[in-house]
Amino acid sequence: MTAAAAALCSLGIGACGSSTQSAAPTAAKSDVIVTLDGVHRACVVALNSEAQGSTIPCSDVVAFLKDELRVPSGSVYDIRTIPEVDAAEKTRVEAALKAAGYRSSDAAMQRE
Repeated sequence: MTAAAAALCSLGIGACGSSTQSAAPTAAKSDVIVTLDGVHRACVVALNSEAQGSTIPCSDVVAFLKDELRVPSGSVYDIRTIPEVDAAEKTRVEAALKAAGYRSSDAAMQRE
């Protein structure tokens, strides 16, 4: 507790809470965002810094990350979906990313 907060607390004005409270964990910042578009049966891949991504076949996500975007293995990705995504397709994309050494933002957050 800061000296000012301690003084306010002793006066009964407030600020008496513990200063050691930890903030809620935040999601790991993704390097890349992969959006599975169920309507168009494709994936949109974008660097976190890009306003728009590239629409590609979902089977090409890993090759696109490595060859076109040059995203190194170990980077963090986030998967988003547009409704009516086939669960098996999502599982295939996640498995391919994991096999190539990419980490999901959910897994990266659990490590922190």
